Amino acid sequence: MSTNSFNQNTGIDLDNNLHRALSACEGERFYSEKYSKMYPFTTENISGYIDYFDFNNRSLLTVGSSGDQILNAFYNGAKDITLFDINENAKYYIYLKIAAILSLSYREFKMFFFKYSLAPLVPNDNMFSKEIFDKIKNNLKLLDYESFVFFDKLFSLYNGYIIRDRLFDDDEDRKTVIIGFNKYLQSEQSYNRLKSIIKDIGFKYICGNLFDDDINGKFDNIFLSNICTTTDLTRFKSLIESIDKNNLKSNGSMLLGYLWNMTYDIETYDDDWKDIYKIPIVREILKDYITEAHDVNGPKDILQHANKKRDLVLIYRKK
Repeated sequence: MSTNSFNQNTGIDLDNNLHRALSACEGERFYSEKYSKMYPFTTENISGYIDYFDFNNRSLLTVGSSGDQILNAFYNGAKDITLFDINENAKYYIYLKIAAILSLSYREFKMFFFKYSLAPLVPNDNMFSKEIFDKIKNNLKLLDYESFVFFDKLFSLYNGYIIRDRLFDDDEDRKTVIIGFNKYLQSEQSYNRLKSIIKDIGFKYICGNLFDDDINGKFDNIFLSNICTTTDLTRFKSLIESIDKNNLKSNGSMLLGYLWNMTYDIETYDDDWKDIYKIPIVREILKDYITEAHDVNGPKDILQHANKKRDLVLIYRKK
């Protein structure tokens, strides 16, 4: 395993983050933008849009979040990935997932990370079990010592239910949906393929906010995930313009946004909808940037094996 390829210099305050995590596990509820609950898995159908992007010998700038964006990008051939996330704990969780992939079988990975068993919404008794974590922690220590310290302390003091309940968002869909959303989880073969790929690949991690902090470097691909849902269209357009000018390479591609339960040809909207969901206005304001719009399967489509595609991705191709 190549440990030198993983970037350790993030400027993240481990002592403060661990203190906050321990306090949260004790029942204190203080969350901020920099210390919010972690997402256990993606809520986006990454499998539905990732093949619209070329990663062969190309770079990617993406949100950190659950880590599934980079795991699927690695699976699709990416080699040079930079993550950004304002939540400082996201780094620890991403390294935990990578260490788990290197340490566990496909079955053990699902036993450790999934909140529910195969049956719909039936709790998984092995979720975040100390016994399985013990199989992960040596690789975690090699990959990123701060992430090892963070989780080793938590697992030494609390059971998996408390860690998951107090530190992670409860927005986890059923197991079938999560598997459908992630290429690397769709079979034992795909999982083992990622295991063989990821052992010699690393990434850079930036803790920050794209609206406030400058990102150095230019990238072939950029994923903005659902950032578009957190602000108004004017501010979002300014962000896109800045990224296009400063960070997106010539002929690069940008995932502008992932919209749940939406289609691009809708002509009506309610005033209380978030700006990015008011599609007729979006088509006008972002007309210079939306070069492609694709429907992808949402959770209900995966569960029902339906042909109808209910989620929407907006893509910009730079010329």
